[in-house]
Amino acid sequence: MKLKATKKEMCDGFYKIISIGYCDLQSLLKYENPIAYSCGVYGWSCDYYNFDGVLLSTGYSPLNAKRTLDDYELVREYDNKARDLQNREEITALLHEFINKVTQETKV
Repeated sequence: MKLKATKKEMCDGFYKIISIGYCDLQSLLKYENPIAYSCGVYGWSCDYYNFDGVLLSTGYSPLNAKRTLDDYELVREYDNKARDLQNREEITALLHEFINKVTQETKV
């Protein structure tokens, strides 16, 4: 079950935040459940995932985070790798590799 949260609450609750556009990591996140979501005046804005203290915001209007991941090649590379995998454990390991790579490279 995911909870409804404001963007301010999510920003205040996490130091490391990564923003990703809608469906950019759908293969990598297919086995993950969001912890919360936010809505705006036009409806659903984004979902939030927590990975060991790193908040991943993904949606039509993700957080204006401390780091917005604009490296679409990196996102596509990892999502394409996940698309080729069938095993849940392999996809989860790839997801954690992605999070670690992004947080190390960008000092999120």
